[in-house]
Amino acid sequence: MNSNDVAPADLRLAESEQRYQAVIENASDMIQSVRADGSFEFVNKAWRDSLGYDDDDLATLNIWHLIHPDAMDHCQIAFARAMQGEPIDDLRTTFVAKDGRAVPIEGSVTSRMIGDEVVATHGFFRDITERIRTQELEERAAHLEREERARYLEKMAALGKLSAGLAHELNNPAAAVQRANAGLDETLRSRDAAILALATAGISPESWRVLDEIRDRAGKGTRPDDPIALSDVEAELEDWLGDAEIDRAWEIAPSLAEAGVVVDDLDAISAAVPVESLSPAIDCLAATVSLHESLSIIRESSRRISDLVSAIKGYTHMDRATEHSGDIHDGLENTLVILNHRLQNIEVSRSYDRSIPPILMYGNVLNQVWTNIIDNAIDAMNGEGRITIRTRHADGCAFVEIEDSGCGIPEDVLPRIFEPFYTSKPQGKGTGLGLDTAWRIVTEEHQGSIWANSAPGQTVFTVRLPITSDEECETA
Repeated sequence: MNSNDVAPADLRLAESEQRYQAVIENASDMIQSVRADGSFEFVNKAWRDSLGYDDDDLATLNIWHLIHPDAMDHCQIAFARAMQGEPIDDLRTTFVAKDGRAVPIEGSVTSRMIGDEVVATHGFFRDITERIRTQELEERAAHLEREERARYLEKMAALGKLSAGLAHELNNPAAAVQRANAGLDETLRSRDAAILALATAGISPESWRVLDEIRDRAGKGTRPDDPIALSDVEAELEDWLGDAEIDRAWEIAPSLAEAGVVVDDLDAISAAVPVESLSPAIDCLAATVSLHESLSIIRESSRRISDLVSAIKGYTHMDRATEHSGDIHDGLENTLVILNHRLQNIEVSRSYDRSIPPILMYGNVLNQVWTNIIDNAIDAMNGEGRITIRTRHADGCAFVEIEDSGCGIPEDVLPRIFEPFYTSKPQGKGTGLGLDTAWRIVTEEHQGSIWANSAPGQTVFTVRLPITSDEECETA
């Protein structure tokens, strides 16, 4: 082979090597070649750009200087496999950049051999930092979405419990109004008939005066508080009416006794009217008593309905802007009204500091705090016991203390009560989000603080809120 034949072959080889080097140097993947002793044979531009090392650094480094400590064992196993000629198709590890950054990478490793001996490994990697960051963000977003969904379901469950209680609370006075109203027409007709009979009989003005006095006094008199004494009065009235041959004596006597009518009143009526007018006179009195009773029921039931509607309106702040200043006691009282159906066998004691200035509130969310704490207190007492609510203010902050006489919170549970999804209640009785919601509302939305102290028979939740938005209250 002469020189003319060799020169073109050498040129083609050099050109091929240049193209190969150009491809490697300009590849988007990180490419490295590592000798059997761990030193670097070459790296490409993408490798240098990602990790920040230059040629001077590479002269003193080996591959083990670049491996993150957490990935060292894994990489040593992979390197040993590669040095045996085994291709590594799915390697995921972490390098350490020159500035100390951890750089997660993934890729593959092949071996370069001379004969049966592996002289170097070639690695082809991709920096997956952004992909991992995106995955973490997606996982975080999914976690937040799950938490938000769980809190929404907790809120709906709480709303369902409140709605059931409110339906019961509203149904009782509404039903009472309906029952009282149903008998009004008949009672009015009965009284009108009795008055007509008396007028037709032509009783004297003095007789009318006696009847009017007793009718006006009926319902305002003092009836016996002792059930046995009241029963005795009923029996006396029924005997008197029976002796006078008044129809429905057994039905009239109890209502007259409840209204405070006594036998002396019946004696006065009997003395004031003719014998033939006694029955319509008693009927007139009984009808008047029944009307007073029905009107009293309607009045009290309507007031109860009005109070409930007012409490609901205040509880939800339907008539207020999202951000407003208000009396903290209004929310506490509205919450007690809303939860009244659960407080039937519980003594509620109040010790309010009415000098607390209005505090900055956001919508109705503080009412959720009071609801969750009081609802938990009721559960802790099994529906029977005592709840004490105290308020005070100091150092620019308002304090609300809610104490119950329940079984207390175990010492090992107390530090975790505000953790999301943590609950000490039996399965199906709690989601573990009630106190977490309270904590978030107080600390994040109102820049306040909330904590609890507990012993058997005395658990106290304390909420501390800034009176103005410029204050910030820390846990004591």
